[in-house]
Amino acid sequence: MDESKEIDYISEDYWKKLINQSLIRFFILRALKDHDLHGYMLIQEIKKISNDFCNPSESTLYPALAQFLEAGLIQQSNPKDEDRKTYHLTQKGRVAFKVAAKIWNTILPTMNRRTIL
Repeated sequence: MDESKEIDYISEDYWKKLINQSLIRFFILRALKDHDLHGYMLIQEIKKISNDFCNPSESTLYPALAQFLEAGLIQQSNPKDEDRKTYHLTQKGRVAFKVAAKIWNTILPTMNRRTIL
């Protein structure tokens, strides 16, 4: 195996990226729960509500948005006074957010209790 492609399981960066990939979808839904946002503002809001833990790039954000659009969780619009696409949650997206929040609210206390450092 090529050493340059070997996964460094003891790297904090590896684990942060792995967790970030999972959380990005949750934080997209959370950010759109209260506001309709375009891509740049969505990235800024995700950084804010995650206390800068999640810092999505465009290459991370837009594929996730495309998946949510296809699944009917969000819709996009292009307001006449702006060139940017704005995203907002659908009712299905609001339900998905509630389910995701319930799961995260279940696992986080468990991790806090069971993880000893």
